[in-house]
Amino acid sequence: MEPQRIYTHSFPLRDSYTCNHHLPSRLRIVFAVTLSAVISGHAMGQAQSPSNCELRATPPPLATFGGPATAAPGYTELAVAVGVYGEGLGNVCAADLIGATDWFVRWRHGLTDRIDLGFDALIDDRSDGTLGGTAKLAMRYQVRKGFRLEGGVGTADSGDGRSVNADLAAVIGTNRLNKTWNYYASARLAGSHGCFNLFCAPSGDQSGSRPPGALIPLGVIGSTARVSRDAQFVMEGGLGEIFSREYPQHGLYIHISVGVLFNVGKDRS
Repeated sequence: MEPQRIYTHSFPLRDSYTCNHHLPSRLRIVFAVTLSAVISGHAMGQAQSPSNCELRATPPPLATFGGPATAAPGYTELAVAVGVYGEGLGNVCAADLIGATDWFVRWRHGLTDRIDLGFDALIDDRSDGTLGGTAKLAMRYQVRKGFRLEGGVGTADSGDGRSVNADLAAVIGTNRLNKTWNYYASARLAGSHGCFNLFCAPSGDQSGSRPPGALIPLGVIGSTARVSRDAQFVMEGGLGEIFSREYPQHGLYIHISVGVLFNVGKDRS
């Protein structure tokens, strides 16, 4: 039988070394702590008095969707995914729980050995029959092997109102090119501000609804499976809280997504 060939020399990501072998266990511990904190906080929020039935302003795309590496100079990262999300604000009205099927796309291009730049876009097909969309311009910076920072700014139209938004995140994980499976986790903080028009322009249309702003801290854990030299299958889940000045209690946010991540470069044969 021909021995298996391992391609470690041509993969386009900068971080091509194995992280500490205890890291997957640490990721599980981090996610367990986040899960316990979010569930206990949500239970406390449910005990408070109800508010109104308005939903919050739409945040930017919140998926981490991949480990802590960045695209190398001259290389491009592309992603396509589908997922579901749900959120509830703890109200007693019929609109306190909503969900959606999400369609997600990503484009990133490597600028330096540590920095890449691009965009994420997300379309929501909601359970109440409405459509919404959100997109952001994002930059990622690899601080060191197995650790990345990222941030973005964007805008959204939920159908119920428009918003401007932003987020910051820290990502840790493994990138072992000689292994099929790798793992990652992230902590993200996203904020959104409701507007009457798409970019909150003061001179624009001021009619219609203006959804309340929100702050969403979110923990994500995920895994990648290498299917070829240039492609990985990605699975992730996220759990977080929704805080808004319009509500006396905070709510729960959850998302699950699966998809494929591609890496292509100018010198590919």
